[in-house]
Amino acid sequence: MNITHSVIILLFMVGLMIMGLYFSRGVKNSKDWMIAGGSLGVIPLVGTYFATIISAASIISYVGYYYFNGWSGWWNCAGTFLTSFLGALYYAKRLKRVARNTLPDFIEDRYGSKQAAAAAILILIGTTCLTAAQVIGGSIILQTATGFSNVTCVALITVIFILFTAIGGMKAVAWSDTICAVVIIIGVWAEAATLLGEVGGFGALTKKLYDINPHLLQPFSPKIPPLTALSWVVTWGLGNFGAPQFITRFFAAKSPEHAQKSQAFTGIALMIFYLPLMIAGLCGIILVPNIAKQDAVNPTLISNYLSPVVGGVLLAAIMAACISTADSLLLLCGTTFTNDLYLKFINKNASDQEILRISRIVTLVIGLLAVGGSFIIKDAMMWIQAKTVTMVSSATCVLVLVGLAWKGANAAGAAACMICGFLTASIWYLLGQPFGMMPLLPAVIVGFIAMVVVSKLTAPPDPALIRRFFPEKD
Repeated sequence: MNITHSVIILLFMVGLMIMGLYFSRGVKNSKDWMIAGGSLGVIPLVGTYFATIISAASIISYVGYYYFNGWSGWWNCAGTFLTSFLGALYYAKRLKRVARNTLPDFIEDRYGSKQAAAAAILILIGTTCLTAAQVIGGSIILQTATGFSNVTCVALITVIFILFTAIGGMKAVAWSDTICAVVIIIGVWAEAATLLGEVGGFGALTKKLYDINPHLLQPFSPKIPPLTALSWVVTWGLGNFGAPQFITRFFAAKSPEHAQKSQAFTGIALMIFYLPLMIAGLCGIILVPNIAKQDAVNPTLISNYLSPVVGGVLLAAIMAACISTADSLLLLCGTTFTNDLYLKFINKNASDQEILRISRIVTLVIGLLAVGGSFIIKDAMMWIQAKTVTMVSSATCVLVLVGLAWKGANAAGAAACMICGFLTASIWYLLGQPFGMMPLLPAVIVGFIAMVVVSKLTAPPDPALIRRFFPEKD
């Protein structure tokens, strides 16, 4: 147990709780809780989008991934830049303009209620799994810092992020995420600088890696050939458009222009974040060779090479990543169940205060389910995240991307796209990912073809619908 680590992390967690209580005073109705009343400016939008994408898996598991793959592992994160580029260029502004509260809202308005209900159920299942991954990451960090048992660490984390989200809603989540984003960037650069000093600088790092294996310095490798690299880019670059925890950030923007600008700045923030992770992973190859488990690499580096203060800051950064992603996911669960299932299929006449109460109860229940899942799921966190985003986005991302770009997309095409995309991803996983290709690439291709073919063979969308989603002045 390291006292410095423990003090830094516990002070950080207490600070987040105080912030959540402060922002909870502004939650007057369900819209305040779900999307901060659509009032967020560029700074909290960048902070919350960044911190939601950057999970505990990003800092713990990705360092291990780069440790095992070298520079070719960079393709794993390249897709996140593509999301921000497409968001800034086209999609963020348009999504905000037609937004209500959730991704299923968008799907219902564009395609119909049946498609929206199917998406909502898939989102709830997937989000619970993603939340479990954050519980796993947070417990690893607390155990490293405090020496407490896994059960104790899980309990502490659960209390923090469940109460925080249930009380404060989107506004608390957004501003706490912004603070977390700053802590995360400081923490990963502090680690990278320390480890780079240990190996003797960039020149020494490059020479030592070349001596170990020249493939570590190449853009592609036997483990990551071009097709695998492309499928990683599609998984995050296009898949994130079907991941509602990200899309909801556009809905919370103050205006379409704020949503658009936030994506441009988010791309820069992501670049600043991923580079030190790569440096840490590459330094780890030299400093701590022969580690067998992906998720063990960064904790080993922290324990062996970082000073108590730097290590404490990095552990706080990982905890920040864990909490900032978990609170966003829990918020999404509460919003999705209440807005897209309860209000539309169970009690259509529910009052606003009842909606707010049900949202908070669902947040608590899903949080507890995620805790249970954290004791069952055994994959590395990065793979839990990748698989979940793949399965949800295989049914939803084409609906968003095509629905805002092609007037001819209709309800029948959307249904065919969801079914074909989801089945393709499922079959691809069962086949063991042939050709080293991540399942979302074939799922997007098949789903897109199904969308276009079925839409062409059936009646076109209503003209009023087209006018709403494709106004003449854009």
